[in-house]
Amino acid sequence: MAEPYAASTAADHTATDVAARLRAIRRRLPGQVQRERIETAQILYGPLYSLAEVRMRVAEALPRRVGFVRGAALESIETYTGPIPDEALLKWDDAVQSGLFSRFMVATPTYYSERQVDPWIIGEVDGTDRWVVITQWDV
Repeated sequence: MAEPYAASTAADHTATDVAARLRAIRRRLPGQVQRERIETAQILYGPLYSLAEVRMRVAEALPRRVGFVRGAALESIETYTGPIPDEALLKWDDAVQSGLFSRFMVATPTYYSERQVDPWIIGEVDGTDRWVVITQWDV
């Protein structure tokens, strides 16, 4: 009776070793790491967007106004001077700690160049031109 249990434990241990070895191999291959980053970002933060798609989504957060053009102003989070709520800062810090992103921006909806309310923090997945929405808040 003890032998089947020992065999399954050894097989489980070998499978774990193989999985760990495969992860180590993938980390040495930039293309594999990028694919893993993309998949992880999608799982944690939702769909990936091009920067143009992000701008469009941010602009669509504003109601339509006759004669006004909706847009989005982008600014590096490091230079953003508006208030950022504590909850948004914590979500941003979690994203930084994940190591998935190369840079972060604050996207603010605009009518023409006049900034409105409800900024978003977006992050660019490292090694790609794809962005995710980290968080958004009401001002």
